[in-house]
Amino acid sequence: MKKLFAMLMVGAMALTATGCGSNDGSSKGGSTAQNTLTVGATDLKGQFSPIYYETAYDGYAIDLIYQSLLNYDVESNLVPQIAAEMPTVSKDGKKITFKLKDGLKFSDGSTLDANDVKFTFTVVADPSYDSRFGSTSENIVGYDEYHNKENTSATELTGIKVIDPLTVEFNLKTARVDALADIGTTFGIISDEQFKDYKRGDTKMFKDNLENPIGSGPYKLNKWDKASGASFVFNENYPAEEGKYQVKNIIIKPVETSTEYNELEKGTVDLLPTAIESSKIGPASLNENLTYNSYPRAGMGYISYNTTQGPTADKAVRQALTYAFDRQSFVDSYYSFEKASDEVKKAKLGYVPTAFLNPASPLGNIVRGETKLNGLETYKYDIEKAKSILDEAGWTVGADGIREKDGQKLTIKLMSATEVADLMNSLVPVWQDGWAKQLGVDLKQTTVDFNTLTEKVTDDEALGEWNVFFMAVGFTGASLTEINNTFLSTASGRDGNYARVNDPSIDKYLNAGLNTADEKVAEDNYKKAIIAANEYCAYVPVYGNTYFDLYNKRVKGLKTGPVYTWADAMADVTLE
Repeated sequence: MKKLFAMLMVGAMALTATGCGSNDGSSKGGSTAQNTLTVGATDLKGQFSPIYYETAYDGYAIDLIYQSLLNYDVESNLVPQIAAEMPTVSKDGKKITFKLKDGLKFSDGSTLDANDVKFTFTVVADPSYDSRFGSTSENIVGYDEYHNKENTSATELTGIKVIDPLTVEFNLKTARVDALADIGTTFGIISDEQFKDYKRGDTKMFKDNLENPIGSGPYKLNKWDKASGASFVFNENYPAEEGKYQVKNIIIKPVETSTEYNELEKGTVDLLPTAIESSKIGPASLNENLTYNSYPRAGMGYISYNTTQGPTADKAVRQALTYAFDRQSFVDSYYSFEKASDEVKKAKLGYVPTAFLNPASPLGNIVRGETKLNGLETYKYDIEKAKSILDEAGWTVGADGIREKDGQKLTIKLMSATEVADLMNSLVPVWQDGWAKQLGVDLKQTTVDFNTLTEKVTDDEALGEWNVFFMAVGFTGASLTEINNTFLSTASGRDGNYARVNDPSIDKYLNAGLNTADEKVAEDNYKKAIIAANEYCAYVPVYGNTYFDLYNKRVKGLKTGPVYTWADAMADVTLE
């Protein structure tokens, strides 16, 4: 599923090669160590391809090496990257024309032009392409013909037209509100010269070159190995403006989650991105050598109900369980500081989202509870209401204290992953109190590894094994449309609709919000969609949180945001 990550290790835990502990160097000259930024990473795999990488940590490397047509700025606004300006869009929203910057080169010295843009989108439309970005090309005219391996006459992705070396035109099947973000930011542009032997039906060469990236970005890969990580040097073919990209060397260094803060304290790493643990953020705020940035995380932890089998197929049960889930109590307990500066204590480390929607999207203020949306039921904890809903629905308390209906016990099989044991240690007591003790639920918990969890919730044959699961999701952009595959009844479980939602009103609003070029129309429909989705009650956000980039004070000018990473921000960073 494009752009929507069910990455438990990235979303539910902290996101966060040589040390550079010297603090007396200058970023203008000086030794290599003094002009090196070292970044800690807990899951760097070395998949340095913009169309094949999987982890957020490899994504940092991609952001250093490659450029896309557009990018997000620190305020989450779309801005040109290899495009010379924002593209022109036809009145019907189905034709988008990009003008490219002149003189762009890849790190090997070859020219980046409109042919490389068409080439990149063609590869992800290939019948043999099997990674997660394929749907980015689906709305382009000619995709169906090119992607169909049985259609041997298709020789190109006809909907992309190279007008001249610096002009490329995208022709779309339908107008979509996320078209600019989708086409502009989903992946970086690759070199057709590097892969000149590419032929339709064979994308193996791209997988074989994951560790040989050639991009047009400000940095290029110097060395990589799993033990010591990846080092990058400035790309001499990148046209940096005067005073920009003064940091010439970057190391992404593998670190252990349990010891990464110690490395930051010692100076063997300079930066830990996207930390969420109070046990690290609090001490960092009290350390005179460290500082931080904070911003809303574009993601959340959530539970999903099985809407097709078992007691949770009854909407009344789903709603009652949600009212009986004291999410605020969990957030207040789990996201609290034992020791921290007065300033950082003011930050909202965790919160209860009001709806399953990207908190970094244009409706993020609603999701974060900063703006109220009339008609949106947010399921604040109310155990008496939960009991009343079950009573009215015919789920009555039996002699053993367990509710039942028509001979069926209210047994709830809860599935979670071993990788989030720390979270579950705090969540399970909340469920045991609200669901088992007070509501009369027979609660049975199963813990499996994350891969097994994803297999179970996407397999129709395993629907009888779970009623509720816990997972976390991270959104990679700032779009409203990232929830469509989660809620659309036409999406299979493997495409993201794990709960098997099937509701015509939700479909109506999501499709109306997606298939328009008018942002106001889209926002109005997504407001209606989340109201309907909350009433249906299939996905319940448990927590949202604030990300903290923790870093050494010798790092200056680092500005980051929900979809603007430290790698994006390197243009303005200097080192003291």
